Amino acid sequence: MTQTTTAAGQVRGDGAGDTASRTAIRAATHENTHGAASVSRARAAGRFLAHLAEMVVVMVLGMMALAPAWDLAGAALGVEAVLGRPDVGAVVMVLDMVAAMTVWMRVRRHSWAAIWEMNAAMAAPFAVLLVLFWAGVVTAGDLMLWGHVLMVPAMAGAMLLRPAEYTQHVHGFDLAWLGRRWPVLLGLALLALTVAGGVAGLPPWLILLVALAYPVVGLVRRSIRGRSMLLLQAAGLAVFAGVALLATVLAGQDTGAYVVAAGLIGHAAWDAFHHRAGAVVWRWYAETCVVYDVLLAAAVVASTLAP
Repeated sequence: MTQTTTAAGQVRGDGAGDTASRTAIRAATHENTHGAASVSRARAAGRFLAHLAEMVVVMVLGMMALAPAWDLAGAALGVEAVLGRPDVGAVVMVLDMVAAMTVWMRVRRHSWAAIWEMNAAMAAPFAVLLVLFWAGVVTAGDLMLWGHVLMVPAMAGAMLLRPAEYTQHVHGFDLAWLGRRWPVLLGLALLALTVAGGVAGLPPWLILLVALAYPVVGLVRRSIRGRSMLLLQAAGLAVFAGVALLATVLAGQDTGAYVVAAGLIGHAAWDAFHHRAGAVVWRWYAETCVVYDVLLAAAVVASTLAP
């Protein structure tokens, strides 16, 4: 290579050296970028697998932690035989895992969309296998075995719908949200007291009692404002009074028990509406009632179906 010395004493190449230098720089830059991308992909894959492992652990712990509660409820309601059925047991187990997963993902600041997708993915394998079990295609052992085996790839598939949720977002712990869920615990405590006394002879007028709470609280708090809200409360009270009357007429029959359960589910929807709207009653009260009504309705149905 020839060089030319300028007046300033600088040495310039004839061009060939400059081209070689630029090529070397580009090669080094490409190598560094490729290496950084590889490290980034490896880190993302590690985070993805760590999240998956974390959720599998939560799933198992939820199943183990809630199983004793079902045993106690089964003994109190006399429905041990019903809970012992493979299909019912599978549904109960999925509910345990979904409940634990919902709480954990919310505490870990995951979006609600991601939570519902994960819950659906966990339930999907068992939903398919239950249909095959009822059709006589698979055995009870296959139901449990393949339900667990297929659940993990189903969960991974749900995670792939939102890769950034599990590979880039840094999740902390929202313990404040967990602390605000004390109405759920209150609802469970009230449910335990009710179930301990037996639900076979649950009075039909309970539907009317829980429905009366809304206008009474509304009058005390002066929270029933406007003609439309007044008419809505009057209509709701009339509907639940009619359900209570029908349940009273059918008392002592299985149909009467199902009417009570339907009334409780309807009142849970009423609770959810008021909770979302923040209307008439305290939000904590509506949240407590949702938990109490739904689970008590399930207990009534289970007790009625028990042999």
